[in-house]
Amino acid sequence: MVHEEALGTANLNEIRRVSEKQEVANLRIVSFSPYLEEVASGIARLFPDAQLAIVPLDSSVEEKLKAVQDATILLGDYRQRNRIDKAIIQAAKNLKLIQQPTVGCEAVDIIAATEFGVPVANTAGFNSVGVAEHALMMALALLKKVPKLSKETCNCNWLQVEMVATGGVWELEGRTLGILGFGRAGKELAKRARVFGPRILYNKRSRLPEAEERELGIQYCSFDDILARSDILSVHVPLTDETKGMIGREEIARMKKGAILLNLARGEVVDAGALAEAVKSGKLAGAGLDVFDPEPITPGNPLIGLENVMLTPHIAGATAESKAKSIRMCFDNFARVAHGEKPVNILNTDSDG
Repeated sequence: MVHEEALGTANLNEIRRVSEKQEVANLRIVSFSPYLEEVASGIARLFPDAQLAIVPLDSSVEEKLKAVQDATILLGDYRQRNRIDKAIIQAAKNLKLIQQPTVGCEAVDIIAATEFGVPVANTAGFNSVGVAEHALMMALALLKKVPKLSKETCNCNWLQVEMVATGGVWELEGRTLGILGFGRAGKELAKRARVFGPRILYNKRSRLPEAEERELGIQYCSFDDILARSDILSVHVPLTDETKGMIGREEIARMKKGAILLNLARGEVVDAGALAEAVKSGKLAGAGLDVFDPEPITPGNPLIGLENVMLTPHIAGATAESKAKSIRMCFDNFARVAHGEKPVNILNTDSDG
């Protein structure tokens, strides 16, 4: 059931207001994401004449093409596994919108959608707080060697004297946090990390205005400098042809000895083999990853089982709050489509939408 306290009363009222402007046109929504009760019950309440169908990941090509024939809206797969390709888009003759319930749209053929005049929208910013908090949690846990010390303490190995003698745990204050990619999540990370007292560096394609840098307490630097100066490097770039393989063996070699690398972007951005070698050799003091290539993670991933490495299953942004926000944003675009209005957060500006 969709709970108003979860989805936000004000947002639901706004969607209802849009829906009440005129009789809502019949919508046929086909979801490539797994079944979510909140989505199904919310559609039933807000768009009572709409139809909702689910396309399982293991569906055949023929089943997928048949499922989308009369679709008005395609809801993308939040796991980025159930692809919406050109053949699917071409088969959906009545398609008005492809709505991705995440920021990334790797599983949607945006070029094909643009060719057929179909807008592709995402839910930009819905998970930025969750990702920022996850990155900060990983940074602090790795500085304190939580993965190792938790395991050893559970095995009744009391490492208090060893840690005191070696100075094996550290504070974030006075260290340098580098944020590679400074979109919404990177900015939220900077805001939260600032209270811990590190120097904060950032790198992005276009530098922010100086006034905003001062307000956030951050310093712009080049890609080479952020590699060389960061004690903790947190990666938040989108996956593009330019960022694929951005952090490889050569880049890791240019990082500080004893640095920590976090990847909350996409698995393809960081070379997992090179990262594992760097952790095992002591070049890097630790690593935290929420993303992998491929996903789900496979038993052969070289980072599994390494000391002072934290691995989570691509859930940094999957908080209860961000999930509710994503659903609200999707529903808002559904209402817009129902009344012939332009959706928001469109990624392909050349589409008819």
